Amino acid sequence: MRVFLIILLLGFSNLYKSQVVGPPSLRCIECGSAGELKLTWIIPADPGGKFFSYVIYKANTFAGPYSSVAVVSTYTANTYTDLTGGGNTASRYYFIKTHSGPTGTVVSNSSDTVRSIYLNLSNPGDGTAFLVYNNLHQPKLSTSATTFTVLRQNPPVWSSIKTTPALSYKDTISICNVFYNYQLQLRDASGCVSTSNVSGGNFKDLKGPDPGPVQSLLDSVSVNSTGQSVLGWTPSSYQDCYAYVIYQFIGGTWTQIDTVFGANNTVYTTTATTANGSSTYFAIASLDSCGNIGIISSNAQQTMYLKSKYNVCSRTTDLIWNPYKNIRLGVSHYQVYCSTNAGPYLYLGSSNDTTYQHTGLTPGKTYSYKVRVFNTFGGITASSNQSSLVATAPPASSFVYLKSASVDMDQSVTVTLFCDTTVVCKGFELFRDDGGTGSFNSIGFLPFTGKSILTFNDANVSTKGTNYYYRAEVIDSCGNPRFSSNIGKTVVLKVKNDNDMIFNNNLSWDDYSTYSGGVAGYYVFRIVNEVPDPNPVTFVPFGMTTYTDNVEDIVAERGKVSYYVTAVEGFGNIHGLIGSANSNKADAYVEAKVFVPNAFAPKGENRIWKPITQFVEKTDYRVEVFNRWGAKVWETTSDQEGWDGSGIEDNTFVYLLQYKNARGEFIEMKGTVTMVR
Repeated sequence: MRVFLIILLLGFSNLYKSQVVGPPSLRCIECGSAGELKLTWIIPADPGGKFFSYVIYKANTFAGPYSSVAVVSTYTANTYTDLTGGGNTASRYYFIKTHSGPTGTVVSNSSDTVRSIYLNLSNPGDGTAFLVYNNLHQPKLSTSATTFTVLRQNPPVWSSIKTTPALSYKDTISICNVFYNYQLQLRDASGCVSTSNVSGGNFKDLKGPDPGPVQSLLDSVSVNSTGQSVLGWTPSSYQDCYAYVIYQFIGGTWTQIDTVFGANNTVYTTTATTANGSSTYFAIASLDSCGNIGIISSNAQQTMYLKSKYNVCSRTTDLIWNPYKNIRLGVSHYQVYCSTNAGPYLYLGSSNDTTYQHTGLTPGKTYSYKVRVFNTFGGITASSNQSSLVATAPPASSFVYLKSASVDMDQSVTVTLFCDTTVVCKGFELFRDDGGTGSFNSIGFLPFTGKSILTFNDANVSTKGTNYYYRAEVIDSCGNPRFSSNIGKTVVLKVKNDNDMIFNNNLSWDDYSTYSGGVAGYYVFRIVNEVPDPNPVTFVPFGMTTYTDNVEDIVAERGKVSYYVTAVEGFGNIHGLIGSANSNKADAYVEAKVFVPNAFAPKGENRIWKPITQFVEKTDYRVEVFNRWGAKVWETTSDQEGWDGSGIEDNTFVYLLQYKNARGEFIEMKGTVTMVR
C-alpha cells in the first residue's frame, strides 16, 4: 500500500509539472504623464500549449502586501498598463505569475519583483537641481544598461544632459530663471526602456558673477567703406548666452562700448569711424541672462590700418599695414585690391608680409586700396580700411603738336613741333615708325628751350619708297612721358614717264596725315636740271592724288625733270597754325635720241655731216673723226656744228661720238662715215 501511494504521488507530480508554464521575465516599467505604469516582459516558453493566464501583482513596498491588479489571458501579450499605478507619487513594486492547465489551477513561481523608477527632485537653493532615483531591481537586472540617462526639458524641447551609473545627480543651473522638467531612462537589452516619472520646478542661477560662460572667439575684425569696424564671431556654446559684450581697447584698458543681444547674433558694426585713422583693438565676452559677464575672449583682434604713399617720379604707390594677429589657424597671406576712379575693386596681387608696391599709375586718376587677410585654410578673412590717393605728376607742357613731317631736298625729313611753353618740362621725345608697322622707336630728344617751335632733322631715312610716321611725347622733369602728339606721316611721290607720249610725266602720291585742320590740297612743283622753280605747276585739291605734266616746252634743251608736292593744311587748326609738308623728290627723264648719218657729199646736196641729237647734255658733248691711219681729221664739242670734209681726200672715216644723257650717264657711239665725191 505504501509503495502504491509513492507511485501515485510521483505520477501526480509529473502530471503537475507537465501542466506548469514558467513566469514571464519582467524587464521594464515606463511611467506615463498621469502616473500610469506600463510593464513590459518577455513571454515564457509554452511548448505544450498549457497557458491559461498571467496574473500581475502590485505593492507599495517591497515587503508587501501584494494584491492582484490584472489578469492577462493572451499568451502573446507582453505589456500591460496599470492606469492606477501612481508612479508619479512613489515607486511601485510588481511581479507576475503564470497560470496554466485546463482551469488555470497550475501556478508558476513569481517573476523577479521589479520596482518602478521614481524621481525625487529638489531645489537646494544653491543654483542646482538635485535628482535622487532608484533602480529597477537590486542588484540590477542582467539585461539592464549599466548607466541611467538623465533627460532635461526646457519646454518644449527635451535633451539628454548626462549618463551616469549613480542613483543621484546634481544639475548645475546656468540660466538665470528657468523652469526645468527632469526624467530618468534605463534601457534594457531586450529593446524596452524604463522611465521615471517627470518632475519639474523653477530654478535660478545663484552662483553670482560667473567666470564660466564659455569664451566667444572672434573670427575677424574688418573695416567697411566708411571706416566703421565690423566684428564677427562664433556663437557661444554657453547655453545661457543671452548677449555679447563688445570691448574696445581705449587708453590702455578694455572698455565696454556696446552689447549685442541674442545668442545667434554674431556680427557687430561700430558707429565710430576711427579705423580710418588707426588700428583699433576689439574683444568680446558672453553675457548670461542674470547679467553675469564671462571671460573676455583670449583672441582679441585689431583692425588692419592701411597707409599708402605715392612716389611722383616712379608713379608707384607703396602700401604698408600692421600685421593681423590672433586669427584662428594663423595668417596664410594678404591680398591687395585696387579701385580706379571709383570703379570696382580688382585684385592686384598677394603678399606674405605687410607691404606691397603698385606700379604703373596714371597721373590724374584716383586710386583706392584695401587689403584682405586670409587664414591658413582660407575660411576666415578680414579687410583693412580703404586708403585713397590721386596720382599726380610734376608740372609739364600740357601738349605737343606735330606741325609737319616734311621731306627736304636732300631727302632727309624735318619734323616741326609746336609746344606749350607756359610750363617747363624736361623736353620732347621723338619717335618714328618705318612703313606704318605700328612699332614706334625713339630717334631723338628735343630739350625744352622755352620756344614754341622746335625742329628735328632725321637723315637716316629713305623717303622715295617709304612712308615715315612720327609722333612726339612730352617728358616731365622726372623723365616720364606725359602726353603724346598727333602722328605725322610723310608723303611718298612717284613719277613715271609715258612711253607713248614721251613728254608726259604721270605723278601719283599718297595723302599726308595728320593736320588738325585737315589737308586742303597739294601744290605740284617742278625742278628742271636741278634748278627748282619757285612757282607751282598746279594745285590739286584734297581727294585727288595724281597729276600728268607735259614737259615738251621745257625739255627742248635738257631731258631731266624732278618733282615734289606740298601738302597744305586747311583752316580750323586748334592752335591757329597752317602747316605745309613736302614729299620726296621724284625724277623723270626724257631719254636722249641721236641719229648719225653714214654718208655725205661735200659737193652734192648733203654737204655737211652732223649727228642729229635731242635731249643730250650739251656741256659734255664731243665728236671726233679719224682717217684710215687713225689720225684725227676733225672734232667738235657743239651739237650744232657739222663737218664739211674740206681738204680731205680719203673716202671712208671713223667717228667717235660721246655725250651725257639726262640721267647723267656717259654714252659713247662709234661708226663709219663715207664721203661721196
